[in-house]
Amino acid sequence: MKLLRNSRFVIALALLGALTACSSIPTAGPIGTIEATAEAENDGGFVNNPPPPREGSSAAEVLEGFLFAGVGVSDNFSVAREYLTPALAQTWEPEEEITIYRSDPIVSPTPTDGQLQLQVEVAGYIDAAGIRSNVPAGSTESLSVRMERVEGEWRVAEIPNGIMISTADAVNLLQSHELYFYSSTSEFWVPDVRWFVNRQGIASNIAQALINGPAPYLQGAVISAFPENAALAVESVPIESGTATVDLTEEILDSTDDLQRQQMEQQLEVTLTALDTVNSVELRSGTLSLADSDANLNTIRDQAVGSQQVAISENELVYLEGGALRPVEDVPSIATLEPIDPAMSYGSTRSFAFLNAARTQLFATGEGEAVRTVLSGSNLTAPSFDPTGWLWTAGTSNESSYVRAIPPGGNEGDAVQVLAPWLGDRTISEIRISRDGARALIVSQQSGQSQVLLSGVSRTEEGVPQSLSEPISLDASGPVNAAKWVSETSVLVAQTSSDDPVVATLIPFAGDSTDFQPPQDETSLAIEHISAGSGTTALFAQSAGSIWQLVGSTWNNQDVPARDPAFPG
Repeated sequence: MKLLRNSRFVIALALLGALTACSSIPTAGPIGTIEATAEAENDGGFVNNPPPPREGSSAAEVLEGFLFAGVGVSDNFSVAREYLTPALAQTWEPEEEITIYRSDPIVSPTPTDGQLQLQVEVAGYIDAAGIRSNVPAGSTESLSVRMERVEGEWRVAEIPNGIMISTADAVNLLQSHELYFYSSTSEFWVPDVRWFVNRQGIASNIAQALINGPAPYLQGAVISAFPENAALAVESVPIESGTATVDLTEEILDSTDDLQRQQMEQQLEVTLTALDTVNSVELRSGTLSLADSDANLNTIRDQAVGSQQVAISENELVYLEGGALRPVEDVPSIATLEPIDPAMSYGSTRSFAFLNAARTQLFATGEGEAVRTVLSGSNLTAPSFDPTGWLWTAGTSNESSYVRAIPPGGNEGDAVQVLAPWLGDRTISEIRISRDGARALIVSQQSGQSQVLLSGVSRTEEGVPQSLSEPISLDASGPVNAAKWVSETSVLVAQTSSDDPVVATLIPFAGDSTDFQPPQDETSLAIEHISAGSGTTALFAQSAGSIWQLVGSTWNNQDVPARDPAFPG
C-alpha cells in the first residue's frame, strides 16, 4: 500500500553498478544473531545483535556498519548509536522513517573529505505513524552523509533520522497490524493497517498509534472514541496473564463519560487482541478502572455477505448459490432493458440495481417495487450498495469521472454528487464501497496507466455521502479495470477481457499478492468478470460463457447459464 505523495526518491539515471570507487554492502549472510525473546511487556518481539564499530575502520566501513546496526532494535537501537557522534546519538530518531531497500546499498567517496554518498534502491518507506508507502521498481534515493573523527575513529555526524533495512530483514523486523476505528454509524469496525518494528514494547506503540488517530485517508471517514487530550500516562503497556493494561493521564476523566470510556476500551481491545499475548484489555487512569471490560457494544468486524449472489440469466435477475440458479421473486421483468452488472443490497429485504448494456442508465428495483431509472449518464460503472442502502456509481463527463450516490428508495434527480477533487483527469472503471461503508475501492486510469485506490468516505451527520478523501494506492503488478472486496483488508483485481488471457490477483493490504491463473477452458483463457464473497473460498470468475469458482488453486465450473454475478454490496 502506498500514499499518493511527492516522494523524495529519484529515478536512477544511470545503473548503480556503473559507480566506481564504491563499496557495496552485502545484504546476505549473517550479521549478528536474531532470536525470539521472552515477553518484555510480555508482547514478544525479536532481538538482533549487530556488531559494534571496529577499531580502525574506514569512514565507509563505519557508515556500512551503521546501516546494518539498524536491525538491532534492542535498548533503543543502542548499537546503531555507537556508530554516531555523541551529539547525533542524543538526537537521532530511528523510527521517524524506515527505508526499505531492495538491493545492496552503495557507499561512494566524494571530493570533500569526510563526506560520503549513499545510494539505495528503495522498495518503500514507513513513516513515524507506521504508514507504509511503496515506490515503483527501479526507484533510488541518494543521501549525502557527513563523517567526523571522534577520538581518532570515524563516526557518522550527519544523516537523516530513520533506519534503512533490506526487504529480507523487513520480514522479521516489521510487523503489520490493524488499528480499528468506528464507522460513522458506530455499527462497524474499520481497519487501518500500520507497520511497527517487531520489538519489545510493540503493544505500547500500537496503543499510542491508535490514540493518535486514523491515517490521513481515513480522517473524516471514521470515528475514534479517544478525545484529543487522550495520552498514555506511561510509555509501557504491561501484559499480565493475557490482560494488557493501558494507563491514561487523569485529564481523560474530565473529557469522557461512561459510554465513551467503554468505546475507548473496546477500540483498544479489538486492536490489541490481535497480538498473540493479549486476550483482554483493561483501561485505567492511575488506580481507577475506566470501563467495564464485560460491556459489549456489538460493533461488527469484517461483515460477512453470505453465499448468495445476484446474477443475470436470460436477461432476468436470478440468485446464484451452491451452483444452482433460482429466480428473484416479486420483482418485475427487466428483459427489455438489456441488463448488465447487477447489484444487491445487504440485509433480508433486498434492493437491486443494474445498468443497461450501453452503460447510460442505472436502474433500481426491489421486492414489490417497480423498476425505476435512478441515474442517466455516460460510461456508468457497475453499481455498488453501501451498508446503509446508498447506491453508488461513477460516470464520465468531458473525459473525466464523477461519483454519484443515490439514497435508499431514491429516484432520478435524487442523486448527490460525491466530491473527489483529486480525481483530476482520471477516469474510473470501478468503484466498490467497503462492507463497513467507510472506504471506497476505486480503479482509475490516467495517461494510460491504471491504479487501484483506497479512499475514505466522509458523510454528513445524517449519513449522506459527501466526499472521497485523497486516496492511498494498492500495489497491482499490471493493468487493472475491475476490483472487488474479499475481506476488510484484501481485494481481488483483474484486467477483465473477453479475448485476452487474464490473471486475477488477490491483493492483501499487508503482505504479498497472489495470482490466480484463468480457468483452463478449451475455448478461452479470458476472464470477463469477477466477483468475491467473504474470504478466498468465495472467489468467482466468468469465462467462456460459464461461471467458475476458485477451489484451492483450481477453478471449478458452476455450469449455470448466468452472467455478471455479484455478492451483496
